[in-house]
Amino acid sequence: MTKFEVPCNMFPDFVEKFRERPELLKHIDCFYVAAWKDDCDNTRIGATLKDNYPKTYEEYVERLKDLMTLGLPISVLAQRNANLEVIEKYMDLGIRAFTMNDDELAKTIKRKYPDVKLTLSITRCLTMADIQDGDFSMYDRIVLFYWFNKHLDRLGNLPKKYKYVMLCNCGCYYDCKWHDAHWFIKANTLEDYYKGEESICKNCQAIVTSEYHKSAFIQPEDIKYFEPYVTAFKLIDRIDHTELIVDNLNAYVTRFRGCPKGREYYSINENS
Repeated sequence: MTKFEVPCNMFPDFVEKFRERPELLKHIDCFYVAAWKDDCDNTRIGATLKDNYPKTYEEYVERLKDLMTLGLPISVLAQRNANLEVIEKYMDLGIRAFTMNDDELAKTIKRKYPDVKLTLSITRCLTMADIQDGDFSMYDRIVLFYWFNKHLDRLGNLPKKYKYVMLCNCGCYYDCKWHDAHWFIKANTLEDYYKGEESICKNCQAIVTSEYHKSAFIQPEDIKYFEPYVTAFKLIDRIDHTELIVDNLNAYVTRFRGCPKGREYYSINENS
């Protein structure tokens, strides 16, 4: 069965909305949630600026424990500037999976806690050559960068010794050069966050608006082409309201959004 990593926005209605959809739960590989904003740096800081996001660490922990009542794995994002103390803090809360981008920290965790599951974040932006030539044995799986979404014909060249996760519902330009600036926007208000996002993403959006085939988005009907190469698919977005997160998962579980593209669409001609 194909499974999905599902974003958790930490809104107060999140758990109840998923409890109302039990038929979707068996398709969830894990929920992923950012570590508390003061513990390390993560993408999508805008999610923490929304009115429905926990206002204190204590409220955050309460909602995290509520999420655990669904009985599914939870992966905590600790993408930048985390340390072992931070990881152990979440382990004490019952977390046994993390998404990160620090090989040395990953090695330390695996030596001390070999049962903990580690995923290499998409924020590493690995190329095919990086994966073929590097050592990522400290991770249980790797989230592939957008480029791979448009190179279906190259996925067979990925080393078989690793497991892979593919982000499937992101509409960014597959060869985006502005990803770090976008992912790690600094802002103190949601308005400033959206202004920063608009400014940074205008080049990327201009490309996919005029040449939509250069978007990394995989239609729900088309994930079947990628299934032989990945362990799971990853959905976005933690900044979305809960209903949209549920609807996105449902679309991929049922494989219906009404716009299949076909296999060839996902192997782009670099000169096009």
